[in-house]
Amino acid sequence: MSLTAGARLGPYEILAPLGAGGMGEVYRARDPRLGREVAIKVLPQAVAQDHDRLLRFEQEARSASALNHPNIVTIYEIGTAGPASYIVMELVEGRTLGQVLADGPVPTKRFLGIAAQIADALARAHEAGIVHRDLKPENLMVTREGLVKVLDFGLAKLTLPESGEISAMPTLAKPETHPGVVLGTVAYMSPEQASGRALDFRSDQFSFGSILYEMSTGKRAFSRSTTAETLVAIIKEEAEPMASLSPALPAPVRWVIERCLAKDPAERYVSTRDLARDLTHLRDHITGVSVEAVPVVLARRLGWLGPALMAGLLLAAALAVFAVLRSRPAPAARPLRFSVPIPAGVTYSPGELSRGLALSPDGTRLVIEAVVRGRRRLFLRPLDSEKAVELDGTTGAEAPFWSPDSRFIAFFADGKLKKIPAAGGPPEELCAASFDIVGSWNREGTILFSELSLRRGIARVSDKGGEAVPATTVDTTGSVIADLWPHFLPDGRRFLYLESRPTAPGHGPRELRLGSLESRESRAVTRLDSMAEYASPGYLLYVRDGILFAQPFDAAKAQLYGDPLVVAENVHYFFGPALASFSVSQTGVLAFQTAKPASRLVWLDRAGKEIGTLGQPAVLGRGFRIAPDGERAAVAVEDRRIGTSDLWVFELARGVSTRLHSDPVDESSPVWSADGSKVFYRSDRKGPPDIYEITPGSPGSEREVLALPGVQEPEDASRDGRFLVYCNDVQMAASDVWLLPLFGDRKPVPWLKTRFSLTSPRFSPDGRWIAYESDESGDPEIYVARTEGAGEKQRLSTAGGRLPRWRRDGKELYYVTPDGFLMAVPVAPGERLESRVPAQLFHVEATIENYDVTPDGGRFLVSVPSEKVRESPIHVIVNWPALLKVEK
Repeated sequence: MSLTAGARLGPYEILAPLGAGGMGEVYRARDPRLGREVAIKVLPQAVAQDHDRLLRFEQEARSASALNHPNIVTIYEIGTAGPASYIVMELVEGRTLGQVLADGPVPTKRFLGIAAQIADALARAHEAGIVHRDLKPENLMVTREGLVKVLDFGLAKLTLPESGEISAMPTLAKPETHPGVVLGTVAYMSPEQASGRALDFRSDQFSFGSILYEMSTGKRAFSRSTTAETLVAIIKEEAEPMASLSPALPAPVRWVIERCLAKDPAERYVSTRDLARDLTHLRDHITGVSVEAVPVVLARRLGWLGPALMAGLLLAAALAVFAVLRSRPAPAARPLRFSVPIPAGVTYSPGELSRGLALSPDGTRLVIEAVVRGRRRLFLRPLDSEKAVELDGTTGAEAPFWSPDSRFIAFFADGKLKKIPAAGGPPEELCAASFDIVGSWNREGTILFSELSLRRGIARVSDKGGEAVPATTVDTTGSVIADLWPHFLPDGRRFLYLESRPTAPGHGPRELRLGSLESRESRAVTRLDSMAEYASPGYLLYVRDGILFAQPFDAAKAQLYGDPLVVAENVHYFFGPALASFSVSQTGVLAFQTAKPASRLVWLDRAGKEIGTLGQPAVLGRGFRIAPDGERAAVAVEDRRIGTSDLWVFELARGVSTRLHSDPVDESSPVWSADGSKVFYRSDRKGPPDIYEITPGSPGSEREVLALPGVQEPEDASRDGRFLVYCNDVQMAASDVWLLPLFGDRKPVPWLKTRFSLTSPRFSPDGRWIAYESDESGDPEIYVARTEGAGEKQRLSTAGGRLPRWRRDGKELYYVTPDGFLMAVPVAPGERLESRVPAQLFHVEATIENYDVTPDGGRFLVSVPSEKVRESPIHVIVNWPALLKVEK
């Protein structure tokens, strides 16, 4: 469809053609409503007349339009006018990168400026789960000011072969005879794309590497005379070494390009954000002239001189450069940032009271908590290696911390404090520690840790083992919730800790206090709502509202002074226990976990097709439940700044939501009463979470239901309204299942107590059975047992299972497999439970974080990550004090 100047396309006035290609014709146009000029791309007839392809295009374009990045062209509108379908976008004045490359290789300084912008745009798209698929110089615009814009996100999928088969590609590489899939596209394909395999964000990295190669050398990396030969070269051959084609290119830049061009996607960047950071760092720290290039440049310019004269000049030039470099003052050390990828096949999942990571005091290694097939384990990652090694004997481990000489790692598991050699070996039990959080270890062999279950104070024990004894005075009046987060100061005798007191409606006031091994006396240091750590050369690090601060600190006097200075933002913080997920070495290395990302609540049918959403993407807390009538849902939604949840109730038909709480107290794990009139939930209003209830629509109706030592978490209410089943966590990484009668004296009784972790108990609709998740066989599996006495236990899952849920009529039970399948088990409820072989309903590519099912079993409300490709939440800053840029 060709348009001439003056023609109308919907409300737009066509001004002039801008170009044409396989993705359609592009025109400059004017929007009379806003008085601005735009670019309009009219889609090919093959797309406009194909309903399925047009629908896919609209979905892709909508996703791309939400990217909102300065280096991604803005999409204004998707429209139709008669038989024509078009997309309206920002008009970018400038040249394509292909036109820029016609002038030859791009100088290093300009090269890095362009590359860093493209990488940042790709990182933003990949974080949103969008892959470009057709990245090439023609899809990159460079303005006169040097601003780069990436074009055509969401369009590439329409013009490349839908099947991915190589046979659908043209054999010859002549663009004039094969619109849509020309050499300009083929030359930048990744090996997996050229082989017809499935693509992810790393395919864009390879295409980007091909563009960088061409920018730096002036030559395409894999261009051959025919399409078939080009595809073979991409799949099997290596590009000509850049060192010979572009010797002036700094080696670190070559390394980045070579990593992008790795044939195996696993050898490319784990996160495009890391790629963008590397290029930005190079842009900011590499000049446009390379010392190694000086002899080559001189040789080219002086080649007509005799060899001896040329050699002398080269020597003089080298000495001159060396003298200049020596005369310059040494540059100040700069901070280096990078993220640490999660080991393949595992999930990063710290406990509620754990930082999830711990740096060795010498700053060389990082311990990470991760979950493998439902069980938490520790992984050791040297910072100078890309490989993380699982530490044997750490099943169920939480809250690791290091010995001061970086030789041992202490952790909590199975109700014990244990230590394990960092070099490998069996763990050694030190003492009983039923419910505890991260500790501190001094050079004399004393370990401090928070004892939360009964004494609530700081306990001390020898690193050789023995009985733990109090290190702080235990409060017996109830005016102190707990003493938390002990941390030794450099002298190894005095330590900081956080004292928390209860006040309605939330926690506080909290005090950072100074304790000593010599006395049970302590004194206040400052008001603080975060764990704190001392770091050389004299700072106290802590978090407030998700921002990590460093404040000058006199360790000898235990006094803060000066102003707090920002070190990092978006750090995970949980107000309830004052948890701040960071760890700092005494060598200038800092590691932290970013705040929890947003998730989506989506409706899926029994085939796994998305048929709607509930609310906007949000950071979800622990749990959501559909009401018994199927008309409402109670959802825990987190405040990212403080990490605590509030309860919301959504009306499913209208999508209207009502907030039940708005305070810094953590309210989560909602459970509807049998008649739907109340919501039970867990709250840390008075310290370790207890069970409360509230009547939606009735302000001030909160009421304590059960308060005991440890953590009580409601899970389900029986259909007859007589019982509430809950998990009672009395030690880390393990929990028991209890029943709370909702009548009479309401005295709780144990239903099932084991040394294993039992979670997610759910009453069958007839109340005779409870389905639950247990790791007694090593991996989590789904079991059912009688409500009376936990008898006649049956295992229903066949190869791992989590999160059991019943259909309202009791004829199906659902669970999730470790590889992301939602399974349905046909069951016949009654005096004896009969079950059949589980059947797969659907598979979800994204992680199923949680889910619930409507009463009729026809729809599933599922929480999934809002971004298909998530950046690693673990970040490291080397030489972090350089960020402060001020003297103490």
